[in-house]
Amino acid sequence: MKFIGVALALANFAFLAQGKSAPGCSLSLNNNLPIKNEPVFLTENSKKQLEILRPSPSEGKDSTLDLKTGQEIVVACPSDKNNNVVSKETFAVAKCESGSTLVINGAKVDSKELDCKSKAESNVIKTDRKCANGKGTVLEIGFKVISEWFKLLEVCHDLDEAKTYWASHTIKGDGIEGKVYRSTARPAFSRGEKWLYTGFNPDNAYKQSNQEKVLKAILGPKSATEYLDSKATKFLARGHLAPDADFANSPQQLATYFFVNAAPQWQSINAGNWLRTEVNARTVAAANQVDLEVVTGTLGVSKMVDDKGKEKEVYMEGKDRLPVPEYYWKILRNPQDDSCMAIVATNNPFLKSAPTPICKDVCKANNWPTYQDDLFKGYVYCCEYKDLKKAVPHVPDVACKSTLKYKKN
Repeated sequence: MKFIGVALALANFAFLAQGKSAPGCSLSLNNNLPIKNEPVFLTENSKKQLEILRPSPSEGKDSTLDLKTGQEIVVACPSDKNNNVVSKETFAVAKCESGSTLVINGAKVDSKELDCKSKAESNVIKTDRKCANGKGTVLEIGFKVISEWFKLLEVCHDLDEAKTYWASHTIKGDGIEGKVYRSTARPAFSRGEKWLYTGFNPDNAYKQSNQEKVLKAILGPKSATEYLDSKATKFLARGHLAPDADFANSPQQLATYFFVNAAPQWQSINAGNWLRTEVNARTVAAANQVDLEVVTGTLGVSKMVDDKGKEKEVYMEGKDRLPVPEYYWKILRNPQDDSCMAIVATNNPFLKSAPTPICKDVCKANNWPTYQDDLFKGYVYCCEYKDLKKAVPHVPDVACKSTLKYKKN
């Protein structure tokens, strides 16, 4: 089926006139969608443009894709080598009949049967936009379907130093509590295009055998042994910037697994107080029922004490590539009132004492939880956006007029 055929089919989105309103289709994200390889669902918006179908507001721990009887959507399995197991096509038009029954190419199918042959493929594309005061390039992560591009998130990445300054995305608060929860195997991170991470393989750089080699070379064998212990969560993880759990559907969650959307983060912090920070962001988005805008970034290069008692900067590749950040930070913005909060976390679980904040801590004044009693899990504090902007030169411009207070349901 060619794009023009889909465009014509979608141009006449209509409801069946049957006197009384028909029941339509309500597809539970956790009970009515394919478990193995969920497709990307597209619909037509008011501007007659295709967009990713948005889940309905959550009811408990579930949300639904709601369609009116007769409404048509595109069921897509991005990638030239992929196709839908029902239609045998990369994309097909499906019409809602009722309940979880849709019609594709004249055949009635249950929504659970709409598996793609393989995982819906996502891509990284390079834009001509610069960021981080000209040091970075804006890259977009999303899906290519029907010759169209559907952006999910964007990152500011330094191609030469193989480091990401920040990633930006949106948490859709009304449906995030009903996201896909089913347990699927955590995918491997993807390198992406060949022009990324030139000269080395980032997957190898993160391997614990390489971490041991790097730390021994930089810090000496004694310190390296003290810092690394996988059983005690003492190792560098692929720290998500835009986390998978901030997205509702499985293809979107899996699309976050690109190395450009990650930076080296100590696992005790990644699974400790930084994870709590990510959960709090989703809590605030859900409590305010808002499309919360999020920018997550890194700052500096972590300095660790070597065998001789001197501080050394740590890079995962060579002398100046894939740095281990000294800090992680996150900006949350409510676009309804331009209120913002910035959150900062250390990325050194071996600190002996609390660090001096890079900007004034305003957590308690705005009801935000504080995580400062366990340095091994990360030291976390809050800042006004303007103060973070002064401390971190590459923070992007964000329209902030007031302070975002913590709120939960």
